[in-house]
Amino acid sequence: MYEIPQCISNDSFEAVPHSVSGQKSHTSSVSLAKLPRKKLTLKMKRKQRRETLKNLPPLEANRLLMWREHRQRMLNVVSELDRSPPTFQAVRLTGVNVLRENADTFMQRTRDNIQMLVGLTQTMRTHGVINPFRYEAPFVMSAVPGIIGNLERMERDNRDLGRRIRDVVSEVDSGLRPDAKGDDQVQTQPFTMPNQALAKYKAFHLNLPTTDKERWQLFRPRIYFDIYLKDTRPLGRFVVQLYTEAAPLVVLHLVRCCMCNMHNKFLIKRLFPGLWLDVELPIEHESPLHRRLEYDGKIIDHGAYDYVLSFSKDHLQGFRDNMFFSVSFKPLSVVNGSRVGFGHVVKGGKILECLQSYGTKNGTLSRGILFTSCGVL
Repeated sequence: MYEIPQCISNDSFEAVPHSVSGQKSHTSSVSLAKLPRKKLTLKMKRKQRRETLKNLPPLEANRLLMWREHRQRMLNVVSELDRSPPTFQAVRLTGVNVLRENADTFMQRTRDNIQMLVGLTQTMRTHGVINPFRYEAPFVMSAVPGIIGNLERMERDNRDLGRRIRDVVSEVDSGLRPDAKGDDQVQTQPFTMPNQALAKYKAFHLNLPTTDKERWQLFRPRIYFDIYLKDTRPLGRFVVQLYTEAAPLVVLHLVRCCMCNMHNKFLIKRLFPGLWLDVELPIEHESPLHRRLEYDGKIIDHGAYDYVLSFSKDHLQGFRDNMFFSVSFKPLSVVNGSRVGFGHVVKGGKILECLQSYGTKNGTLSRGILFTSCGVL
């Protein structure tokens, strides 16, 4: 039966010889103290331990193994006692939560004391003639007359404000006549279609409208846009006259979007003051605008009008995901031959003039510009 391992250090175990049952210890010849004191690797240490165990007698080897196991167990000992200091709630100990309640109680008690002292003073000055305790109900004036007076004053202010609003005259060109109603805005003067524009359609034997009003709506439709300066104010409305024979599919897509009031799909991407602004309009996947476009670049002269709507000839093979078109701020004869014009602004030029204040040299917008409404006149 083995003895209980002694809790001794490695040095003392190596230095002191052990004896069991009267046998002499042979650790002097294989003592670990005689090993060279140099930095040993883990592999070398394990090799030395194995050699030491081989050279020791069985009893001493078992004793050494028991000591090593005991030392490993002691290194892995975890205390079961809670040795951490006790915790306490600082809020409860300092009483911070009740400070406000204590302050309110103190102030209420102070007010009560002041009232009591005032009553005592009155009693002492009058020698008890007056009764400091009032048992009858106090007389309170009704608030109804004051409320009625406020309502009447508000009504007068509203009437004065309505009178001033009625007398206001707008300085913004909205593009609409005050006396215009419904279809009366459509031009009814005789419409003459250029022969060169109709010549390429003679082979198709088209049934053209007979009335001038229908011809205007087909070949010269008019659309409008209402512009709003983000987080500030509305700027007004401008009216665009389109030329169907210049780019039929492009004009048809714009008219459809305006008829459905898809104003939120028109996005102003860039604005160059004194030159033009770029507008982006998404199109559907099955739209015919993805295919080759029919156009006539001689319908509109870019040098004859300002505020011309046009798109680049790079898109004649079809638009990809979005349709891009520009609105020029001045006559640009230099773009004749490189862009296809399909409309120009006929009313609301001052609105586009005002828009130039919110553009930069690199085309980014200094203020958000939104389309709040669109339609067909």
